[in-house]
Amino acid sequence: MIGFNALGHLTIQTLGTNGIYATSLTSPTLQLNQWTHVSMTYSTANGIQLFVNGSFAIRNNTSPNYLASGQMNIITVGTCLQPNTCAAGQTQIVPSQFRGKIDELKICSRELAISEAGQLAQG
Repeated sequence: MIGFNALGHLTIQTLGTNGIYATSLTSPTLQLNQWTHVSMTYSTANGIQLFVNGSFAIRNNTSPNYLASGQMNIITVGTCLQPNTCAAGQTQIVPSQFRGKIDELKICSRELAISEAGQLAQG
């Protein structure tokens, strides 16, 4: 799940085996009213990595491993669909609708290299 916390930081949460979202990482401060390119990658080797405007921002190697379930997986952007399952504390994704614009969304079936994340930010 990708959304914003109460402090305005982009927050990445992953669903634990207990059905509760846990915060995997929180971005540096993003500029308001300015287009920002955000990329996120995941692999079992590197965990979750976040890139802002093509530059590496933060990594979490402790995120859980995901196995191919053979079932549909849900990705939410900008909101927590079930507020009672969001992580507690200041890193909780605010349970309301995202009010902004998303120009493009790409989901890849593999982890992108750092150089590829940078190229995406360049257009």
